[in-house]
Amino acid sequence: MQPSVPSEIDFGELAVRLAGYGLRTFAEFGLGGRSATVPGVGLSVEDFVWNVLSEYAEGTLAYEAERGELFSLLARALRNDIIDALRKAAHSREEARSPLPRENRSENGPPALDELPIPGMDIDQLLSEDRYRERMLAAFAGEPDLAEVVRVVLDSDLAKPREIAEALGISVADFQNRKKRLRRRLVEYHAVEVTEA
Repeated sequence: MQPSVPSEIDFGELAVRLAGYGLRTFAEFGLGGRSATVPGVGLSVEDFVWNVLSEYAEGTLAYEAERGELFSLLARALRNDIIDALRKAAHSREEARSPLPRENRSENGPPALDELPIPGMDIDQLLSEDRYRERMLAAFAGEPDLAEVVRVVLDSDLAKPREIAEALGISVADFQNRKKRLRRRLVEYHAVEVTEA
């Protein structure tokens, strides 16, 4: 079945408009420049425009006037083709990743954390809640008002500022001020930890 063709189509203008739309779609996904291509697939904006216009000309992409402008239909098809190509490229990259060596795989699926080859790291120690609590309290040992916030948050199921402020016996505004100081102090503490590691 032949599509209903709008009278007097200027394919040159349509191609230019679609190329502009395609470049904008490329930029949206971090692909810039007229010569850009979808990595792993090698298709450029011009390739996508040509494919969409070819599908339209061959009748595989049917246009129905009641569904809107011809450009809208072609632009939507162009965008979908670009997204499909990006997904295909991402899927190909994922499949190309080398699996873990056989000796590091468990019999029934992916390896457990303690089977992963991470030299010098004690996973149990890393994930220990007690150890985390100790580290957080140590970070604020010199600032008892901040250590108190850490203690209340870690030792209770409180999450709302009003509830935490009540547990601390201070106003919500005071709690918010402590929270800002606490965040700044945490950033400083982690920066020191990283440089010492």
